[in-house]
Amino acid sequence: MNKITLINVEYLRPKRSVETYELKSKDEKEICYIYNFEGKYFRYFKSVQSLFNYLKERIEPKISFKEKTELHDYLRYKNIITKNTNINQMLEVEV
Repeated sequence: MNKITLINVEYLRPKRSVETYELKSKDEKEICYIYNFEGKYFRYFKSVQSLFNYLKERIEPKISFKEKTELHDYLRYKNIITKNTNINQMLEVEV
């Protein structure tokens, strides 16, 4: 089971945000990004680039959820893919 840590929340609009999470399991860790639309729809992104592709080009991610509990279950049990990512590297995007 993964340990889930919320690192940052960036509000794009009052009810739309991007949440940055760190997932840890033993010696492995992964950073992922969740687009939260009004607390009703959650889209999972494994990279900043895929998040920006969605925000700019509306390229839908393969993984999305309609309930926060489903999202957290997915994050808790997913296989971690280690990737060199700088979590402070967020670019401003107009939505």
